[in-house]
Amino acid sequence: MGFAVWKLGGSLFDLPDLAERIHRQYAQQSPSLPVIIIPGGGAFADSVRKLDKVHKLDPTDSHRLALDAMRLSASLIASLLQQTVITDWESQQTSLAAWKRDDDPPGLHVWNVIDTWHTLLPELERVCGEIPADWRLTSDSIAAALAAYWGAEQLVLVKSIDRPAESSWEAVAKTGAVDDVFPQVAPHVRHVEWVNLRAQ
Repeated sequence: MGFAVWKLGGSLFDLPDLAERIHRQYAQQSPSLPVIIIPGGGAFADSVRKLDKVHKLDPTDSHRLALDAMRLSASLIASLLQQTVITDWESQQTSLAAWKRDDDPPGLHVWNVIDTWHTLLPELERVCGEIPADWRLTSDSIAAALAAYWGAEQLVLVKSIDRPAESSWEAVAKTGAVDDVFPQVAPHVRHVEWVNLRAQ
């Protein structure tokens, strides 16, 4: 059966009915797979960007704070979906193994992947190449790299906009619709889909 990874764009967090939209989108998924939701940083990360401009933080520090913003986002989305966010790599590994064996039923699962990201980064770079620790990297590529490493059946970019008409990921990145690292990571993912949840 396998599983899917959804990168949930932080720009969607202002939707009052976000939880309902997520559930409707999941109901439309075919085939029905377990889904790992990795929320972007949203307004939390935007606050880090603003403070970075004011204080001119060291790139390593601003990157760390931006990743911490994704922890807050995961807690927010788990709360909206009335779930417990899964944070530790051991529990995540157990779920991944069960899904690959078709032992667990489909469903939505919100994960805080930041500790996992730090743990797996050397292995992720062996798969996807060197990954910068600065603003060139966002949750787009974090979700993509993890989806590639875990062997997800698909990565779904759940966004506020339609995918730009440009054909290549390099061209899409130039529009700002995905981050600068995504074209490097995307070829390692089995299948990438794009959903404009704001238009649903």
